[in-house]
Order: sequence, then C-alpha cells, then structure tokens
Amino acid sequence: MPEPTRMTIVDDSTSLAGPVIDVAARIGWVLRMARTTARDVDTRMRPVAEALGTSTARLSRAETGQLRDGELVDGYERVLGLPEGSLRAPIDVLCRTFPATSPVDVRPGLPISSVEELSRLTESIAGAEDVSGGEWLRWARAISAPGNIGLPVSLARTAVRRLVRELARSVSHGYPTRYEALARIRCSGYGFLVLEIAREEVAHPHAQALGDLLSAVGEAATPDAVAWCLELLVDEAPHLALCGALGLENMAEIAGPQAFWTEVAPALVDAFDAVAAGSVQEEWATHLIRLVPAAVWRTLGRTPSRPLPRAPEVEGFDREATNRHWQGCQESARRIGRQVGVGDQPMLARLMFDIGYGHWETRAVTGYFLLGGLPAVARPTWEHLARMVDDEPDERIRHRMVRRIQGTLHGDGSSIATRWLDSPDEVLRAAGLQVAGASGLHVPVNDLRRALSDSATRRAAAFAAGMSAHPALATLARDPGLDEAARGSAGWWLDRGGRIAV
Repeated sequence: MPEPTRMTIVDDSTSLAGPVIDVAARIGWVLRMARTTARDVDTRMRPVAEALGTSTARLSRAETGQLRDGELVDGYERVLGLPEGSLRAPIDVLCRTFPATSPVDVRPGLPISSVEELSRLTESIAGAEDVSGGEWLRWARAISAPGNIGLPVSLARTAVRRLVRELARSVSHGYPTRYEALARIRCSGYGFLVLEIAREEVAHPHAQALGDLLSAVGEAATPDAVAWCLELLVDEAPHLALCGALGLENMAEIAGPQAFWTEVAPALVDAFDAVAAGSVQEEWATHLIRLVPAAVWRTLGRTPSRPLPRAPEVEGFDREATNRHWQGCQESARRIGRQVGVGDQPMLARLMFDIGYGHWETRAVTGYFLLGGLPAVARPTWEHLARMVDDEPDERIRHRMVRRIQGTLHGDGSSIATRWLDSPDEVLRAAGLQVAGASGLHVPVNDLRRALSDSATRRAAAFAAGMSAHPALATLARDPGLDEAARGSAGWWLDRGGRIAV
C-alpha cells in the first residue's frame, strides 16, 4: 500500500520561467512515485531495498534527488514489475536534454558485453518478429557505447530505419524507450544514419508522425542538422515548420542556449522575416525567437522587420494565489494525489504547469515522458489536463495545451478523444482524432472520411485510422471520393502498420 504520510516531499522549486530546472529532484520524485504506486508488490522501502540487494539509505538518497544511479533504476523496473526501460528511458532523456544541471550517473550500467546476446538482439531487429522498446534500448546502448563501431553501415542502416518507423507508431512505454534508443544512436558514431533516414522520411509526400523524429535529430547539433532544421522552419508545409522548430529547440537546450543561439539567432530573424504574418511558420519562428536569451539579442543588435505576434497570455510565472493557471495545476495535483493515494505532490503540479503553460517544448516533453512512466499517476493527470483545456478561454494557450496532450501518445485516452471529436474547434477535433488513434479507438468511418476531406484535420484523421489499424483503412486508401493527399496518407499507414504498445 502507498505510504504518503512518511514520504519526504520532493519538489522542483526553481522559477516557473527560469533558465534551469531541478533535474535531480525530478528523477528522485519519479522513482518514489514508481515505488509507491506499484501494484501487486510490497512497496515499502525496506522490502524493495532487500529485493534490490541494497540499503534503504541508498533508496532514500535516490528518491530525494541526492543520487542518480542507473543500475538502481533498472532494478526498480525489475522489482516493481515495470516494463524494461519504462523508467530508465524517461530519466536518461531528461538528463541528456538538460546536461548542465543533470547529476552524474554513478552507475550507468554496462551495455551488452556478450557477443551472443548482441548477435541475438541484432538478428531479432533485422527479422520479422516484434521487438520491444526495452530490447531496442538495450541494443542501442550497446552499439552507441564509445568505441563500439563494429556494425557494418548497411546493417546499421536497416536497423535504424526500422527503429525510426516503429517510433512513429509507438505508444505507452514503447514510445520513450524507442525515442531514447534513437537518441543514443544519434549521439554515436552512427548518428549520421539518423539524419539520413530522417531526410528520407520527410521527403515522403505522405509521411506522418515526424515530430519525434526531428526531435531525435536535434539530439546532436551538427551543422548539417542545424541547416536542415532551419530550412524546415520556413517550409510551406506547416507540420514541417513545427518539426524544424522542435529540432532546433532540442539542439539549443543540449548544446547550451547561449552558445547555440548566438550562432543561430540571425537565421531565426531571416526565417521570421521570410514567412507570412499569421502563418504557422511565423508562430514557430516566433516561439524560437522568444527562447533566445536577451543577452544574445543585445549582442546581435538586430531585430525582426515587424513586431512579433502576441504571446499566449499565461496568467504568470510565479506561485501566487492570483495566478489562475498555477492554482489550477495545484488543485488538480492535490486531487490526483488523493485519488492515487500518494498525498500532496507539488512536483506533479509543476510538471502539469510545464506541460500545459510553460514556454519550453523540451520541458513539456520531458515532463510527460516522466509521467508516462507512472501509469497510475498519468491516467488521471491526462484527464485533468484535458478538463483544463476545455476550461481555458485563451485560444492560443488552449491550442498549445491540446497539442502537448496529444503528443503524450500514452495510448489510454479514449474518453478525451470522444469528447473532442465533435468540437467546433478544428484544433480540438484534430487532437481528438490523434488521441483516438493513439488509444486504438476506431472512429466511425463516416467521421473519418469527413475529417480526411478537410485539410485542417486530414493528417489527424489519417493518424487515427492508421494507428488504430482501422478496418476501413484499405478502403479509404483507394476511395475515389477522397483526394490524392488523403488517399496517400491512408496508404502510408497501410504500408507501415498500426500502433505498437510494447
């Protein structure tokens, strides 16, 4: 049973809009929540420590942000009956995204050292059988280890291409594990393959689910990747502008915002000046411009040729009682804590704020990755965030929130989906379709056909049909009543297959 009365409160008390976050506290909190919300095991600290072959003092240090221990994280997964990589992947993604403030992993664990095991995994990846996200992560840790460059490029290319295509269809714990596997490869000697295959995917006229792929490209700020993301930022396709922005933001966080933006800021101004006012491309160029430190702009001495559009009107970035958005996150977190049985958890309020209202996509994504490793906490959290979307009067905030919620791809949001499918707001309708697909929910075929006929919801409708392996998918792919773009999008999913939840 949970033991809320004895838990030390672990929180990230950094400024809601400050330049850094408390990575160590977030790691500790996730481990504590994983233990106290586990099912079918004795979750008390002493039995867990005994099962891990360690002391309660070591667990306490890990759960309060005083120790980062990768082998211990692996042990939590094993002892608590969690899927392989479901905690390790989100934690490692978080630490690589914010390297300047991340604790050193005192025991990262040895990658595969057996020729037999690596051969078996490589053969599985090259074969027709399903491979879990945890297996992908084990394989990627092995081939991305320093000095491990023995795999021929042709074999590595085949494996990375399969990983890229599976990432686009992954939900639940299969999502962060595959992302982390791809990110590790991107940061290795085989990193050029991730960029190469990403270019192939983006070049496909009907490609879907590209955002995570471009974020993975952004795990390494190589000149060719920077240049490509800047090109995508001004692409005529709005979804590619989003992808370019995600890649650039990730590069900046990892490489160091001051140094990265000093080099890239002039190109951001050029991008903003080149795109149409009121366009999606302008929205994402503006988003990046606002992330550039003020000192960089002062040094650059250059400004865009027209005023930036208004920012979403978040109530404020303090923890005052007058801050409606922060108070909403706090109240929701308290209710979720009572519902789950973990008591008041201010860290949950902070993660909800980062996901719903924060400036940074990197903080939102790593926040929902962490929550995704805690299913008992995540499920009610998504429902509360969805209700906050419904209640949000500012359209720009509402649309940003809903995009981030659909981006969680947690695979268990059918109640959210059905609520938004009939919304008069096309952005919410598209989000409902996305969540339905990730949840494996079959949207009525007439609703799909109508959404595929609307350019505002076409991509989301194809996602819903494809991810859910809808029985009408093949019919939609050759439906003469749909245009070529709609049929092609359905055909892309028909070729790739439906969602993967392992």
